[in-house]
Amino acid sequence: MSKIKGKDLIRLGFKKEFNTPVCDNEEKFYYFVYEINEHCLLISSDNLDSESDGGYYVEFYEIPTIRFTELEDLEELLKLLKKASL
Repeated sequence: MSKIKGKDLIRLGFKKEFNTPVCDNEEKFYYFVYEINEHCLLISSDNLDSESDGGYYVEFYEIPTIRFTELEDLEELLKLLKKASL
């Protein structure tokens, strides 16, 4: 099993989103999103967390308790979600 990297998320079709700092001392960061349909969105951890953890994790936007940390599991999830939403 391998950790999820930013290049993997881009290859899988995730879009990079940047935060909008509210104040000058807030650190800029980015994360990735993948819209399955209008009711289902996947979101990654941000680049700051991934640097300290050695890889990204991906979770359902509305269900942060379901988390994927391995690339192979994420690929299988996307395959099943695409199939189910046809």
